[in-house]
Amino acid sequence: MKNFSIILSVIAVILASFSLLNGCKISGVKGNSIVQLSGGQVSEEELATMLKKNPKMIVDALEAYQLQLQEEAEREQQEAVAKYADEINGTENAPTFGPADAKVTVVEFFDFSCIYCKKLAPTMEKIMADNPDVKFVFKPLTFLTPLSPYQAKAGFAAHKQNKFIDFYKKVMDSKEVMDKKAVDKVAEDLGLDMEKYKADVDSTEIADDLGEIAVLSQKIHIRGVPSVFVNGKPVQSYNAEDFQAEINSVK
Repeated sequence: MKNFSIILSVIAVILASFSLLNGCKISGVKGNSIVQLSGGQVSEEELATMLKKNPKMIVDALEAYQLQLQEEAEREQQEAVAKYADEINGTENAPTFGPADAKVTVVEFFDFSCIYCKKLAPTMEKIMADNPDVKFVFKPLTFLTPLSPYQAKAGFAAHKQNKFIDFYKKVMDSKEVMDKKAVDKVAEDLGLDMEKYKADVDSTEIADDLGEIAVLSQKIHIRGVPSVFVNGKPVQSYNAEDFQAEINSVK
């Protein structure tokens, strides 16, 4: 039903474009075969012929529709981000580094299995090193692969032993998506108390924390990772200079 509505919307855009380009106004649609324009009725066959003669009109209409969808999505996210700003910057259920009262907060929603998140990781590490006065909050999501949930739980377990960033670097540096055995090896190599680590990985507390992060990501319309916010403003870049410029602008 949703797809059908989208199709109808696209057709409406095409018809609107047609009417504007031809100096007429759409006043209604009768059944499946007749379009009533201000200049008279046009059959589906006639309309199809007109569109075939002006194929660029269809492309332009579809591009305009896609742009409209994008603008609406961005507007919805901006409104949601403003509404849930405190939750986005919240630190109760996520690994956090830097001063609690920092003027600037950088929040990353990511997935340990995400190749683009791995691409961003060196940038995140650099801006952390360059900005000790900034608070960084890491919020893992777990939807990309069947291995994502275990990786995120392991990361949180490492955080409970103050080793999250070390864990983050090791997993993100790997070009492969780590399975359970490889993830546990990272934890062991970091010198974690493995008995505590395994208990934490299986704990309801960590599962609940990850669940809350997932719900928040839906509230603010996150549709892909990595998604990074600097004081609530999304920054779409893999370049450390771009993040630094945004941080400097709000310091």
